[in-house]
Amino acid sequence: MLSYNEWKNQFAYVGHGCLKENEGTMEEAILYFFYEGIDPWMKAIGYKWLRDDDYVANKLLSLCYLMDSTKDNHDITLNVPRPMHRNIKDDRETFDLFVDTECLITFVSNWDCVFDIIGKRYDYLIKEFCYTWIDVSSGNPGAFTEKLFEAESGTDDDIAYGPDVTSSSRKKTDLY
Repeated sequence: MLSYNEWKNQFAYVGHGCLKENEGTMEEAILYFFYEGIDPWMKAIGYKWLRDDDYVANKLLSLCYLMDSTKDNHDITLNVPRPMHRNIKDDRETFDLFVDTECLITFVSNWDCVFDIIGKRYDYLIKEFCYTWIDVSSGNPGAFTEKLFEAESGTDDDIAYGPDVTSSSRKKTDLY
């Protein structure tokens, strides 16, 4: 297995195509993927990063090294790190609404050149990477989540939902 520095400096095509002018290093290819692919994709959806772009780009470089160095070893599972933001249920649901499966598939298919490098076994980690490093309160997605908070806080005390499920109203045969 290559060390991280050896991996970063090995040959790779940067961007789309296998032309002489696209020759570069793995580091250049992954940084190109971040700055020309992931970063504009997340910003077009309405998210910003929690940290500066360079910091997040270097985190992606580390993730891609792990993905590439484990792609042939099916006994290894890469676990997604804990998100760097508040990570409440509404944040995740909003993110999944804005970055749905179709959106991810379209993005991945447009960036096949990078997945030739790191493999497709871990392509779902790109979405998880983005969720880990986005600012969940930014842009349209953040405003959407805020409206969910407002709706939830304004009605919970005033309206009773569904049937009475207190222990006194339940029968012994009830499942829940």
